[in-house]
Amino acid sequence: MNLRGKRVLVMGLGLQGSGMASARYAAQQGAVVRVTDMKSPEVLAPSVRALAGLPIEFILGEHRDEDFIWADVVIRNPGVPRTSRYLLLAQEHGAQIEMEIGLFFLACPGRIIGITGTRGKTTTTSLIYELLRAHGQAPVVIGGNVAGVETLSLLPQITPETLVVLELSSWQLEGLAPHSISPSVAVMTNIYPDHLNTYNGMEDYAEAKANIFRFQTEHGIAVFNYDNPWTRRFGLEAPGETWFTSVEHGGSFPRSALVDGAPTQVEPLAFAETPLKGRHNLENILLATTTARLLGVPESVIVETVRGFKGVSHRLEEVCEWRGVRIVNDSTSTSPIAGQVALEAFEQPIVLVAGGNTKHLPLEQWPETIIKRCRDVILLPGSGTDELLPELRQEIERQGVIDPIRGTFADFHQAIDAAMALTYPGDVLLFSPGFTSFGMFLNEFDRGDKFVAYIREKAKDQ
Repeated sequence: MNLRGKRVLVMGLGLQGSGMASARYAAQQGAVVRVTDMKSPEVLAPSVRALAGLPIEFILGEHRDEDFIWADVVIRNPGVPRTSRYLLLAQEHGAQIEMEIGLFFLACPGRIIGITGTRGKTTTTSLIYELLRAHGQAPVVIGGNVAGVETLSLLPQITPETLVVLELSSWQLEGLAPHSISPSVAVMTNIYPDHLNTYNGMEDYAEAKANIFRFQTEHGIAVFNYDNPWTRRFGLEAPGETWFTSVEHGGSFPRSALVDGAPTQVEPLAFAETPLKGRHNLENILLATTTARLLGVPESVIVETVRGFKGVSHRLEEVCEWRGVRIVNDSTSTSPIAGQVALEAFEQPIVLVAGGNTKHLPLEQWPETIIKRCRDVILLPGSGTDELLPELRQEIERQGVIDPIRGTFADFHQAIDAAMALTYPGDVLLFSPGFTSFGMFLNEFDRGDKFVAYIREKAKDQ
């Protein structure tokens, strides 16, 4: 897309890389660039500093109608809803609405492997990247919904031989639909209720995810988790070569092996020797290794890479062992299903720190699992915690157990101190909030960083 001389407005600078990459790319393409963000100049100072020296105008702490009327092209941050009145205003005045990932796909000469899903996409993305890198048969880069990575800024190092591994959120995938493009290799981990505050129900949310394979040709490759009803359904609709993975069936199989809804042949999961905990990580490993096989990675490389893969930050990340207690950071748990999956990964007694702000998602079996599996529960305040507490009280009564809730703490450090004081050797102290973080923290990554820093400081002192 030729941006030279066009008036480009970047809506949402943010702190994670997408807005910065869009602004830098547009400026380098010769556009006249403005950036607008509701966050204050103080909060966004690191991002502004990262763009120092480029001819970019910043309008921070507000959105102004005049900027959206001015723009020829608006590049919206993935967190900006499609229905934003500012985007509608820009469209009314003839502006083209784009996203960073759409611009990247249009310009990328490499082969793109895209990964999406509600849970597990970061772990699956990271493992696919490590598998391809270990194979060493082609240059490999990683980007997309990866904290701190400016995906557009990867373009200068990408050639037609490069393998481009992208984690893709539902919001980012919206940016592909206007151009009818999908990655040549698509991987879908699962679909659970999430972001329903910005989508019109599950079907709308799932369809955004489906853009990852919708525009593939018959030459595309797609890999789906058969054990999840949504991804199983989508696997039956994909136009290219399609494989399913299934922990329940013990391996992977091509769509052509399905007869009356059951596989007639299964390639067994041969890579279960891993430091990662939980059934959900077996699902991630099976998806990643099946994809790697389809891309020609030898089994010897796969075995060695999986054996050494320790996961990613903020996702059941083992921070340290303190006085015989395993301390685990699962700060990217921003939904009830994520909180439930985290609890199911451990057999030891659990001291849980949870709570935050709601996305208006169904709590489902999470309250039941908390009361069943946690000896002690520390809560952080927020609208989500207000939803959770009555359900926990009902579960305590229904299960006929002693109340494990030890209080709601407005001070984060006091909450962690209280949790640590409740632990015994052999316990797991699990920080898995199950809700979003805004208010107390900038985002879930900031939340996790602060948890890890405080734990390490405490462990050093004691």
